[in-house]
Amino acid sequence: MRIRLDWMLAGLVIAMPASAADLTVSDAWIRALPAKLPAAGYFTLTNTGKAEVSLTGASSVACGMLMLHKSAQSGGMGSMEDVAAVAVPAGGTIRFAPGGYHLMCMDPTPAVKPGGKIGVELTFAGGARLAADFAVKNAQGK
Repeated sequence: MRIRLDWMLAGLVIAMPASAADLTVSDAWIRALPAKLPAAGYFTLTNTGKAEVSLTGASSVACGMLMLHKSAQSGGMGSMEDVAAVAVPAGGTIRFAPGGYHLMCMDPTPAVKPGGKIGVELTFAGGARLAADFAVKNAQGK
């Protein structure tokens, strides 16, 4: 039986977990709202690696719960839903921005106040983790 080594190696590369060294976070900020209303986090995630990665979660001690969400418009109505994972293509960029993908910070702590910073850890399929500081801005994004 003859085995093609190049196909086996290609399968190994695809199956490898994401490496935090291939991932960068930029323009990270969180929108603080008054009266313990949920806060939303926005950022740009770049994958310089050679394989697609899957963002599967986020956490922060400044949030009771931090979830991946996506806003959408349909028939003139806005909606928001939980997202289990967000794919970031090899050599690609995904933007978490108002009106699209975002992090939803439920039960924000007093640390989520404009002018401050909070730490967020992003989790990827395969176990890679990436820590980033998010600037806290007011409802107008300032």
